[in-house]
Amino acid sequence: MMARAAARVLDWWAARRRRSLERAWRRPGGVQEERLLGLVTAARDTEFGLAHGFAGIRSVSEYQERVPLRDYLGFQSLWERAVWGVRDVTWPGEVRHWVKTSGTTAGDKLIPVTREALAAHRRGGWDALPLAAERVGAETLLGGPMLFLGGSTTLKPLGERSVVGDLSGLTVRRLPPVLRERYAPGPAAAIQDWETRVEAVARQVAWQDVRLLAGMPSWMLVLFERVARVRDLAGRPVRDMRQCWPELRIFVHGGVSFGPYASVLAEWLGRPLERLEVYPASEGWVAIQTESRDGLTLTLDHDVFYEFVPVEDLGLDRPRRHTVADVELGRPYAVALSTTGGLWSYLLGDTVRFTARDPLRLRIIGRTRHFVNAFGENVIVEEVERALTTACHRTEAEVVEFSVAPRYPSADESRGSHDWLVEFRVPPREPEEFARLLDEALAALNTDYRTKRWRNVGMVAPRIVTLPSGTFHHWMQRAGKLGDQHKVPRVSNGRELAEALLAAGGLGARSVATEAVGSR
Repeated sequence: MMARAAARVLDWWAARRRRSLERAWRRPGGVQEERLLGLVTAARDTEFGLAHGFAGIRSVSEYQERVPLRDYLGFQSLWERAVWGVRDVTWPGEVRHWVKTSGTTAGDKLIPVTREALAAHRRGGWDALPLAAERVGAETLLGGPMLFLGGSTTLKPLGERSVVGDLSGLTVRRLPPVLRERYAPGPAAAIQDWETRVEAVARQVAWQDVRLLAGMPSWMLVLFERVARVRDLAGRPVRDMRQCWPELRIFVHGGVSFGPYASVLAEWLGRPLERLEVYPASEGWVAIQTESRDGLTLTLDHDVFYEFVPVEDLGLDRPRRHTVADVELGRPYAVALSTTGGLWSYLLGDTVRFTARDPLRLRIIGRTRHFVNAFGENVIVEEVERALTTACHRTEAEVVEFSVAPRYPSADESRGSHDWLVEFRVPPREPEEFARLLDEALAALNTDYRTKRWRNVGMVAPRIVTLPSGTFHHWMQRAGKLGDQHKVPRVSNGRELAEALLAAGGLGARSVATEAVGSR
């Protein structure tokens, strides 16, 4: 009876939230300007607000004239003071909670999570629940546990009065009672060590009636393997997760592109599931999939102001800074956020491409510093992921993890190429065909790559370096990047990661390589 009553409330809330989202979509520019001016007013008496004349800002253009774009290094010295208890630095009051996230330029980054920022993150997470209920039914969704495979809920001391932890762990600690009763993994979430935690989660959920999964696809595959092992040891072997969780209906995912994992997840799950993609960053909740079609919708009415910088303008003295009112479809943009966490025109490091209007929808296409351009080919994450998905589909291969790196000219070959370091779950029947399809797909997606590959004039065929099972796991373990929000870089503009992966796999590249045949 209680579950049925809760389901009715959730259905009502889902309809109400849908209406509020639609109101924001009808006037995106106005909604965003209101959010920005609200943020500026709240922070006008902080050190940052006083230094940038927040009290005199009345429009988006005035704000952009006074506040330049910054990355983490531009805020690091300010936030280091806030860690030690200095108040009113970039946001009013004292910052007691911080999250640690991996960085590409400054190592691990400490991001402030003010009380208001934590509330905004929770609202983003709450948005996923009514949207999931829309797709599978509230009563079905609330009929059993919902599994969130995220970070540890344990917090560590930081500075004199602050604590640091995982963002997902922080938000889970404040779940409302109706969700806390249905939250899995429960106490196991407090375990700090990733390996120990995922084992404890597997033992718990292997026998539960899970209705919803939430987490990164790459780490969910690890959990499935552990659950299968638990069931095997109990004499109840499973071929797919349908035998464990017959009422499972939806997978909420984010963090990495779903495409490269689609086939292997489908095999593990045993049937098609509804999917709901989300775009939560440690710095702020960005977007969520509100439609069944591909693309993520910006959460315009949360306390986040978005700016979009054409990728080609990064590094310029006066880069163009677009808002939701004037972005163009199809153009690659870097994302900047201003938030209640005291982030002001903060370059997130992600690149996106807008795919539709009404509502404005986007796709994540990569990182501003994750690309390979060793030979003028300008290849980005989106392109390698799409090429890999095509090759896997055509050859019925399944990939666990992969990364692409340049292979520089040598005494034996004066032209460069790419190494695709791949860990297969199901290898292609014809490796040479797999390599050829990758090459063709990437050439179709990227004009510069196609030019360099034409008749091998600037680059020779790519090489597939097949890594042993567990290589990426071993590399992440050595690097201290197991679990939580850590991801494998899909492309690198140097050989450091490639060499580390080869070392983790105990291999030399030439003994495991397959090259595409022929020239374009």
